[in-house]
Amino acid sequence: MFQTQWHLWLQHTFDAGWFLSVMQFISLLGYEMAYTALILVCAFGARLRAGLCVMLAVLLMACATHAIKQSAALPRPSDVDAAVLDKGEPSHPFVVDGGGHTFWALPDAQATAMLRAQPHADYGFNSGHVGITTAAGVALLLAFGIRRRWLRWTLVLGWPLLMAISRMYLGRHFLADVLAGWLIGVGVALLAWQLMPGLRGERRWQLPVLLGLGVALSWASLWTPLVPLGEASRLLALALLVAWLQWRGWPADPQGVVQRVLRVLAVVVVYLLARPVVGWLADIISLPDAPVTALLWHTVGTLLILGGGIALARWIPRRAAGT
Repeated sequence: MFQTQWHLWLQHTFDAGWFLSVMQFISLLGYEMAYTALILVCAFGARLRAGLCVMLAVLLMACATHAIKQSAALPRPSDVDAAVLDKGEPSHPFVVDGGGHTFWALPDAQATAMLRAQPHADYGFNSGHVGITTAAGVALLLAFGIRRRWLRWTLVLGWPLLMAISRMYLGRHFLADVLAGWLIGVGVALLAWQLMPGLRGERRWQLPVLLGLGVALSWASLWTPLVPLGEASRLLALALLVAWLQWRGWPADPQGVVQRVLRVLAVVVVYLLARPVVGWLADIISLPDAPVTALLWHTVGTLLILGGGIALARWIPRRAAGT
């Protein structure tokens, strides 16, 4: 599953500029900004609890992907085979032909060792693009209770398959990478669905486990590179927000197109203002330059965005009723 003939076949068979552009566009939709937009639209334009479940799935998958990448420390196809193009450009591999020579063989050991010796190595296994695409899609299906068969198949298999093909075509991932990403993504989405209070009934253990997970991952991010600090702090903020909503009550979901659009626009404004506000607070509040400080401001920023959006969501219906 670490062979490169799959990539060579894709790149030679579909050797066209328009196809490369399509693959690059699909891959672009697997980055953070696309999922940020998806989460904000789902949470504030549709159903808050379900949208936050999608956010939980994406954050858990991001943490899992980072931990697996750093632990496995395996190269990408463009790192081991000179014939594989890297995003449409000639690659600069560590060895000329170092892909797996059998279906179950790992990539060339020399190439792997050379990659691990790099100061900021970019590892391949598993595919974060495919994993997060799958986690978000399955979480959407479960949290929103989607019943249309064609849409269920699209979220579980169709869109992840397109993402997998794009990542392989661009020389960024082996077959093993995308398969692992899909399997882990499904599992993470199921976990997020189980943890989010109110989606499958109220269970006493859900909120303590969610809070414990947020605290544990945030603490671990301070001392191990296996846990990404940014994603862990956002997960902590999400857990704290859910705890607050469970205590104070969830706002009513929007009704009608106008209210949905207003809520989404409001949270987008909050999102755009959050970074300069947090930067201003960081400037006026003198704190040591340490990982715990970064963790604090990431958490505050996420709470500011989500909390501000929810505050406006509670206010907009009253304003709409008075107009």
